[in-house]
Amino acid sequence: MVTVEVQPPSQVQAGAVLYPPLVISSESDDAYDFVQVALVDSYGRVLEDQLYGTLSTSGKGLDDHSASRSSRSMEFSVFPDLIVGYAGTYSLQVNAVRMDYSSPEGPAAVIAASATTAQIFVYDESVAAEVPSPDEQTLLRRLRRNGGFGVPRSPR
Repeated sequence: MVTVEVQPPSQVQAGAVLYPPLVISSESDDAYDFVQVALVDSYGRVLEDQLYGTLSTSGKGLDDHSASRSSRSMEFSVFPDLIVGYAGTYSLQVNAVRMDYSSPEGPAAVIAASATTAQIFVYDESVAAEVPSPDEQTLLRRLRRNGGFGVPRSPR
């Protein structure tokens, strides 16, 4: 199972980097090979060539000792530089992928889990920057502090 831990902003200017960045979590024992993101329009169609930036990444564990010892080990995937190119109403579809190397036709990518973000309204004009929720801010700080996730700072 994949979970959207940090939602992208509800509104953004076309061509601007989404902040807060999309952050996905999964349990470490789910063993996904990578996580990919796609732009989906209000009719549910996946749109090619309209979402730019880091579109796939592997999950990484967060070793900051903030989680309780009894909790399951989590992996996080951060998409720090996503840009939507055109105005419209969209959401982001996140797919956790496992590679199947036992297929007689050769390696195959299998979508093992999916999640969808809240709607994003993209405008041609500039919009006010959004502030992540307190829980999202805490997670972004943990990811930034413990390195390797590429979490950007607020553009303010």
